[in-house]
Amino acid sequence: MKRKAVALTSVLAVSVLATAGCAPTSSSEEGITLNYWTHVNEPSQIVEQELIDAYEAEHPGVTINYLPVDFGSLPAKLNSAIAGGGGPDLFNYFQSYAPGLASKGYLAPVDFAAFGVADQAEFDARYTEAIAAGYSDAAGTAIGIPHEVSTYQFWINNDQFAAAGLDPVADYPTTWEQVATVAAALQSAPGGPEEGIALSLNNPVRDTLILDAMARQAGQGLFSEDGLTAYVDSPEAITALQTLGDFANVQKVNNPSLGPTASTNAEDLFGAGTAGMVNVGGAWFEPTLASTYPDISYTVGQYPTFGLDEIGADLYGFGLYVPVTSAHQAEAWAFARYLADNADAYFDGAGVWLGDNETLSGDATASVANWDVFAEGFSRGHFLPPLVNYNEISQALENAIQRTVVNGVPAAESLAQAQAEIEPLLAK
Repeated sequence: MKRKAVALTSVLAVSVLATAGCAPTSSSEEGITLNYWTHVNEPSQIVEQELIDAYEAEHPGVTINYLPVDFGSLPAKLNSAIAGGGGPDLFNYFQSYAPGLASKGYLAPVDFAAFGVADQAEFDARYTEAIAAGYSDAAGTAIGIPHEVSTYQFWINNDQFAAAGLDPVADYPTTWEQVATVAAALQSAPGGPEEGIALSLNNPVRDTLILDAMARQAGQGLFSEDGLTAYVDSPEAITALQTLGDFANVQKVNNPSLGPTASTNAEDLFGAGTAGMVNVGGAWFEPTLASTYPDISYTVGQYPTFGLDEIGADLYGFGLYVPVTSAHQAEAWAFARYLADNADAYFDGAGVWLGDNETLSGDATASVANWDVFAEGFSRGHFLPPLVNYNEISQALENAIQRTVVNGVPAAESLAQAQAEIEPLLAK
């Protein structure tokens, strides 16, 4: 993705001046240490360390103890710490994991005063309706601040389209039926790719998002909006999974033996030219293509559908949360607001969108190639409903996907098993 040529330190300097005095302070800040945990993401860490330095300079009584933790280790570390009455004062956490903490009473509600607003409606106005809903608990109370929000788009290889006599614009597939047809044409062309479309088949987080989005497109998501009822074996879910299974086993335009593997993902298969199309990758994928696969010519567009409503891929992201165990909740929310108010610094310095409306249509994104495509994708997406036992549920769905796509088991059979496994996991 093309970025504006602005030095990060300059961006931060402007941001500090712009937000100075916005985050509330109090005399209780004297000698306070705020522990801030986040998942490892080097570009964001560079931005945040400079923001932390600036915040500490602006608030001499506050010290930020900054701890990036490996993504896979953070849930267990966090749950253990909070259960023991400790943990951080603020943490950056995968949004789909948060309902599990909320169900245990571990999360404090957002402090609207820290954001200078009177109520949740005014707070939610910072975001689209779908994004605001994704950071509320089952009762609709805001428990987190959007941070690092994304979705998937659909990507095609322009040169492989041309070699197959297809035009990347006129023949861009807008339905899953067209995906199968185009993928077959790409594969059969002289020098065509080994598979028409690469699928993510080894990541429960990704694959749950994809299956839920396709089920929504067919008419019914995998779960009720409160996350208490599963529709995993519904006709719509069966249609979604069987479509993916048919790509591999009927049309044979996907070859699971090619990957993804432990060392490669679906995006790598696309970038290397092994696959002509791929259905994962958000705005963050463009810098990867530019740096790792600089010779590829591609088009990115909206997610194909079943020809019904224009529903895109599911939204996903991270959020900033304050645990009930923090002794400095007001100060933690004030620091969280400071980070949220510097959304342009994150975008310019790390390519991270914080989910806010201001950046979505503001100066930071105005000159970014394909941002209009990504913005439309955000508008078409939904977050998964709150699922308390998310890890176990997503693994059950991953197993079902692999049974059908990799092993050829009919989708109805795979999903009936998944439904039986998931129902006891739903909070009642």
